Amino acid sequence: MRFWKAILIFLVLTIGNAQAQTSSGPVQAARIRTGWNADLFTVDTGGAHINPANCPVADGYYASSADPGYKTFYAAALMAFSTGKTMTIYVSNTQCTELRPRIIGLFVDK
Repeated sequence: MRFWKAILIFLVLTIGNAQAQTSSGPVQAARIRTGWNADLFTVDTGGAHINPANCPVADGYYASSADPGYKTFYAAALMAFSTGKTMTIYVSNTQCTELRPRIIGLFVDK
């Protein structure tokens, strides 16, 4: 019985995590904006932005220093921007940062 409970918990967590994000597909950063007196940044891809959480403003993808992974996202975004590489941006389906789609993952393509 414990085995089946463990499997059920694993499936619930896996399915829940898989449904908690949406990806942008490979995009290039048109610009990176930093916060006004705040430790945050946004990646603007220059076109329409995905907005699964229906955030009030969808002019870029945001991350704040209060968000887990912030420093890693910022480093990856700066590297991709400065080298012209494409990236896939994962945003939360349920949460916004500063009223904008919240970055929860960022993959830089080769």
